[in-house]
Amino acid sequence: MVKRLRYKLPFLNIGCIQKSVCLLLVLGISLSCEDVIAVDLSTSEPRLVIDALIGVDKNNAVPIASGQLRLTLTAPFFQDQVPPAEGATVEIIEEQTGQVFPLTEDEPGIFRTGFPILVADRDYTLVVHYNNEVYTATERLNRTAFIDTLEQKDGALFDQDNETEIEITFTDIPGERNQYLFSFGFGKYLVIDDEFFQDETIPFSYFYEDVAPGDLLTIILFGIDNDFATYADQIFAQSGVNESGPFTVPPTTVRGNISNTTHPSNFAFGYFVLSEFDTQQITLE
Repeated sequence: MVKRLRYKLPFLNIGCIQKSVCLLLVLGISLSCEDVIAVDLSTSEPRLVIDALIGVDKNNAVPIASGQLRLTLTAPFFQDQVPPAEGATVEIIEEQTGQVFPLTEDEPGIFRTGFPILVADRDYTLVVHYNNEVYTATERLNRTAFIDTLEQKDGALFDQDNETEIEITFTDIPGERNQYLFSFGFGKYLVIDDEFFQDETIPFSYFYEDVAPGDLLTIILFGIDNDFATYADQIFAQSGVNESGPFTVPPTTVRGNISNTTHPSNFAFGYFVLSEFDTQQITLE
């Protein structure tokens, strides 16, 4: 039996909301009193944020590792720029062979080269040396399914003229429990658990806003494990937005899978993910 899921992720521009709130506060203070009021917001010591997603393209006959590791520091709430964490030494160790893969810092805090070709059923440990402390996480490659088809439809979720329906069909990996992360572009994501459609083919509709004929849409299906699925769900639920994806500093403490082996209390935010992925594109009519 084919089950059908209709889903639309909420859109919320948190940057605009923050600026609007600030503006209202300023206007309110200006209209209600003559004295200037300075608000002293307490700040905490910056923490390291490690966002690491390394993938293997399921469509390639010869596996090619791709992705990015990004190191940043937490910043005060009203600071516009997120500061990079520069000068770290980063490596990935394949535990079964002991081979070490040093990564290269291509831009301040960003590593894109040096990734190993990931092999299924092997453990890989990320090691980050930063500010005289060592951060580690160990993961395995998560399998993914193929996206079977992308098809443009005529439906609308809220009967709005600016909505475009894309029906996505994929077939669950048979014989096992799986979790998936869909990326629809534009900072929109969806976590899916196959609990209710194991071993089946499932079509579901995603609705884009403010796209036009001729636009090229890219949809990516990542294989993830239950721990990262839970982490991503918590991030989405607590932030109330879907703009930054699963790699973002949450408003409250949501721990990832990265440990500080030097000073455990000084933990890092973020997550280390190894994932197969499938990419499909569609040009709008």
